[in-house]
Amino acid sequence: MSIRTRLFLLVFAVWLPAMAGFGVLARSTYLHETDVATQRLRELARSLSVVVDGELDKRAAIARTLGASRSLRDDDLARFYEYARRATEGTSNTVLVVDAARQVLNTRRPFGEPLPARGWLPDPPLISGEPVVTDLLTSKVNGEPVITVIAPEPGVTPQRYNIGVAFHPDVIQHVMDLQKLPEGAIASVLDSKFQTVARSKDPKKWLGSRAASTTIAAASNGLLDQQFESTSREGEPITAFMVRSARYGWTVGVGLPRTALDKPAIRVTIQAFLAAGILAVIGLLLAFYVARQIGGPVLALSDAAAELGRDRVPAPLRTGLAEADQVGAALHEAGLRSARSTELLESRVAEAIRQTQEAQTRLLDGQKHEAIGRLTGGLAHDLNNFLQTMSTGLQVLDRLVKEDPGRRVIEASTRALDKAATLVRQMLAFGRTQPLKPQAIDLHDFVLRCDDLMGRAVGGKVRLTAEIDPGLPPLQADPTQFELALLNLVFNARDAMPAGGSVVIRGRLASAIQAAGLPPGRYLAVDVADSGGGMDAEVLQRVFEPYFTTKAVGVGSGLGLPQVRAFAVQSGGAATIRSERGVGTTVSLLLPVSSEPVQAVHAVDGESAEFMPLRVLFVEDDLLVSSVVVPALRACGHTVRHCLNGDAAARALQDGGLFDVVFTDVVMPGAMSGLDLVAWCRANIPAMAVIVATGYTTQHIEAGVKVLSKPYAMETLLAELRYAVRVKRA
Repeated sequence: MSIRTRLFLLVFAVWLPAMAGFGVLARSTYLHETDVATQRLRELARSLSVVVDGELDKRAAIARTLGASRSLRDDDLARFYEYARRATEGTSNTVLVVDAARQVLNTRRPFGEPLPARGWLPDPPLISGEPVVTDLLTSKVNGEPVITVIAPEPGVTPQRYNIGVAFHPDVIQHVMDLQKLPEGAIASVLDSKFQTVARSKDPKKWLGSRAASTTIAAASNGLLDQQFESTSREGEPITAFMVRSARYGWTVGVGLPRTALDKPAIRVTIQAFLAAGILAVIGLLLAFYVARQIGGPVLALSDAAAELGRDRVPAPLRTGLAEADQVGAALHEAGLRSARSTELLESRVAEAIRQTQEAQTRLLDGQKHEAIGRLTGGLAHDLNNFLQTMSTGLQVLDRLVKEDPGRRVIEASTRALDKAATLVRQMLAFGRTQPLKPQAIDLHDFVLRCDDLMGRAVGGKVRLTAEIDPGLPPLQADPTQFELALLNLVFNARDAMPAGGSVVIRGRLASAIQAAGLPPGRYLAVDVADSGGGMDAEVLQRVFEPYFTTKAVGVGSGLGLPQVRAFAVQSGGAATIRSERGVGTTVSLLLPVSSEPVQAVHAVDGESAEFMPLRVLFVEDDLLVSSVVVPALRACGHTVRHCLNGDAAARALQDGGLFDVVFTDVVMPGAMSGLDLVAWCRANIPAMAVIVATGYTTQHIEAGVKVLSKPYAMETLLAELRYAVRVKRA
């Protein structure tokens, strides 16, 4: 049997059951459409009833609100009249107050003008419960149709007055006009006497007339919220629904002519059978066409399969038959996939090699930084002890030597020692081998305190200015490292302008764009900008590399900017640089805003303070340091006992040694470090003053422990010793 014959049989085999199905579907569609239309009438009647109740509720709420006014309670009807008139000004509502016999107030008439007797609710004369709505009446004031919502005076027993809000039935008619009714539908709103208050068709003609007898009979027989058959005022048979308000007793009815109800269902049924006939014709034509089109694609698929069998890539098919083209595309893709597999494998291997090389580069860079950090941390302790020994010795010599040649040597040695101490701090900051002690810093005060030092650093040819925005919050950073970072930036700016220029220190809140890559929070931007020659792109790319410098040998160490960046990152911020040839360079420090207030710094004693001889327990394992610090303290009139480690110091305190203050190094041999000794003193001798000195430590130092960084000045040590003892004795 040919493909064409099979397709024709298939069309008839599908079409004949489809015709039977269309018949069943047409009947089902007819019933469904009829049911949907009637259900829509029910929902429309319910929703219209809710809307009408809402309009009545609004007037009831106005009546309740006015009834609760103080002027009515005080029986001040003149003041109540003004209050009610203002409350309803610009609306179609009229407020009236009635007693058991008459109207005593009506905002449609001037206050005090005689008013007609009341004409509703004869028994009881005044209501005291929920608000009620009158039937459609004719106003005795203006002769127009009117509806009134009556509410009792709240909280008054027995009732003196009822408050009414009267309005024209046009209000209900307006609500009716806003409803979207089905084509041909008729809706009516009836009062409790079945008088027409509003109607969707010819409302003025039927206003005030009673509903059709069939409608009244259906309501009397309990057919509320149920479908019933009736006749419209125009004499047309309709299917209708009625809904009665439980609060106000009004009735809403919606009806639809039978012809309008049947029309959509009949139309859908005719369309269904017409579609079935058209489908049959189209199916036969398509079967004939497809039969002619299938032969070519089948042969093309056969050729493509043969090409694939010969390990060739078959060309994609364009036969116009989707299924055949999809199979041809699959055969073509299978050929391409085999050809691409080798190329894909090679590209993945190349990508893996590239990623491995990048990972090795990052690993080597991290190992380099870690090695630098370990190296600087390992050297810092001994170097700072050496520097402390030389610093103390120079300070002792400074007091003894008064002649000019000797003093010049001491001053030159002191400057060299300061540079060495600065270099060690840079190495430590870059390697991050010692923990920072961040605290709240007021940028204005900090720059003012450093102004003299930075002014001397830039020299006479360079003008140093500061532009700090007013009202900035404090920043959170280690003050010592922050000062070192600022000095490094000022030094670099000065060196970039050998012929002179200007350096500006700016402070402001960082913008959201500047802080985009940082954790959420607020940041301060501290800029150091110079008017030097700037840098080219190649140099700018390497400025944060450790030991990279463009300065002459012996002038720069290449640790300044790396220290600045390490400090900023460790403080929770970042450091960026912008530079342009011939314009200058700006380095920006982004540091987090502190959530704590700035702490007041105590003023240490100066040389003019009253002398206080102290008993000092000095704990230091480095004999070079102790060999100069101990004599220097004794030369100042203090009693000193030296211990080589924390264990010996603890034994000296346990043996009853009398001391005013313990001055200890942090890193020492033995079971007890300097910080362990501090904790021991706090637990066993809380009245003992303790000061810690360190050239390098990675341990966390608790708040409240005074720390002197090596090398320290003897004047600073003496002042801190006196201050610590005085605080403990206070």
